Amino acid sequence: MNQPRSVREQLNTLEQLQELDLRIDELKKQKSTLPVAMKNVETEYIKTKASADTKQNELNELDKTFRQTQAAIELNKDRLTRANQKLEGVQNSQEFQAASKEIEQLKKLNLSLEEQLKKSTEEMTQGNELLKKLQDQFDKINNERDAQLEAISGQAGKLDGAIGELTKERDVFLSQLDRPLVAKYDRIRAARGGLGIVPASGGRCSGCNMMVPPQLFNEIQRYNNIQNCPSCHRLLYVSTPKENKQEQPPAEAVK
Repeated sequence: MNQPRSVREQLNTLEQLQELDLRIDELKKQKSTLPVAMKNVETEYIKTKASADTKQNELNELDKTFRQTQAAIELNKDRLTRANQKLEGVQNSQEFQAASKEIEQLKKLNLSLEEQLKKSTEEMTQGNELLKKLQDQFDKINNERDAQLEAISGQAGKLDGAIGELTKERDVFLSQLDRPLVAKYDRIRAARGGLGIVPASGGRCSGCNMMVPPQLFNEIQRYNNIQNCPSCHRLLYVSTPKENKQEQPPAEAVK
């Protein structure tokens, strides 16, 4: 059976545990940004595809209008031919005036249709040029999207691996601590921005900067019991040189 660990030893272990937890927190924070990065990649992809699809639909409508105008011009030419033939066979001035008026109207309509056809042609030319640019942009983003999503997925895997390794180290520390103490530490840490244990320096809690009552400060230094800050309730210890404690490196971004 393991010998009960002293208060000082448990506080030292809690310090190391918290350093480890802060590193895990940082890695989890990095991982939490990855879904946003993936969403941004997908949003750009969807946005560009939608622009290309919209322009293609516009061109389809322009092409439809163009063909309808061409058909209208051909029909109008047939009507104009018949009107000219009709003019040649008029019997009186009244019929002549009616046929001439019809021919004039058909010629005006023909000019209008020709102008409409010219406008549609220009719009289709410009639209096709823009569609080509949008399609090129979409192809580029589509290719980059695959590479970016693969990179983000790889980053997530690295972060998961790093978190897993640190979690194993955490389990070692947990095995050295009393369960009620760990539960208390976890509860305080969750409520106090990731810091469940802090030093009492110069008679003050370094977590909330409130003065610690002298009698309580003396109790902390005796290491008879684990004490809490009366204000923020974090666990307190008196900072000492870390000669015999293994230093933990600061959290670094996983690359």
